[in-house]
Formats: sequence, C-alpha cells, structure tokens
Amino acid sequence: MTGYYQSHCLNMNSVERYIKPPTPFMVDNWRKLLPDWQVPPQTIVIVLINSQFPLDGEGELIEQEKDRLLKQFMQWGQSFHIMSHKQGFLTEIICPKEGTPQYSKQGDAHFDLVATVHHSLGFNFSTVKGCKTLLHPRWHTAVYPGLFLSGTTAVAVESILTAIMIGEADI
Repeated sequence: MTGYYQSHCLNMNSVERYIKPPTPFMVDNWRKLLPDWQVPPQTIVIVLINSQFPLDGEGELIEQEKDRLLKQFMQWGQSFHIMSHKQGFLTEIICPKEGTPQYSKQGDAHFDLVATVHHSLGFNFSTVKGCKTLLHPRWHTAVYPGLFLSGTTAVAVESILTAIMIGEADI
C-alpha cells in the first residue's frame, strides 16, 4: 500500500508525508548510496514540512529557517529510526542538507531529495544559483523536504509513523 498521508505536528507547522516505493535511481544505485545495507530499501517516506516563508532566496533568515526545519526533521527521523530498530526493521534517515545517511556508512553517491520528490510525486522544481528548490502545489517554495528509508513494508512503516505522530511511540 503506497499513498499519501497528511498530518499536523504539535507546533502547527503543516507536514505532509508520502509512503512510496524507492525511485529507480535508488534501486539501481543502492549499493553506492547505502554500502552497509545488504538489500535495497523496500519503502521510502517523503516528509514535506511547510516553512514559515519561501526558501528560494538567500540570507541569514532563510538559513535560520532551514536549520530550524532540519532540526525538526532530524528529531522525527531519530524517533522513526529508534522505533523501527526496536521492531527489528532496517531504516535510514537521509540528511536533507547533505543528502547522506545518518546511521549508515556514507557511500559514493548522494541522495537528491528534490529529484526524489520530483520523481515520486511529480512536483516541479526550479534551480537558482545551482540550488534546486521544490515547487509545492499549495506551499510553492515554502517547503522543506526530508527522506526516511526502510527495509520493511509500507504497512509496517505507516504503523510506526502513526505511533510517532500521535505520541504513542515508546522511544
């Protein structure tokens, strides 16, 4: 079961999460992306966080907002990783800023989160000064992407995410 799930976190930032199969790039290059893994990821979770303002510009305020959203995403990622690990599932959290795994050895290739969202969800993007920015259908450029990977089914992943979002995760 792959699909779209939307939820709202406690601090009132809008969050969308999509459970999807890995992209063809991930399937073809998983050994370069995740050299510690013995099998390719089975399920990916795309997390989109609505930022307080557009992220397609430059400046200290935008960098502070990106840092705030990165911290929020990584906290969720840590919860997802811990709860998945307790259930015996292989997981990885991809740093949105660097495109690298947080719990596995870094490989020869990096994850491109904007390309992943574009391929998996069909969202357009723009490139300004070498930096790709997502164009969300409602939030436009006020969106921050994140990515979780899992070695288990979409149903198991959804169960873990639901427990985390409603605060039932025993982590």
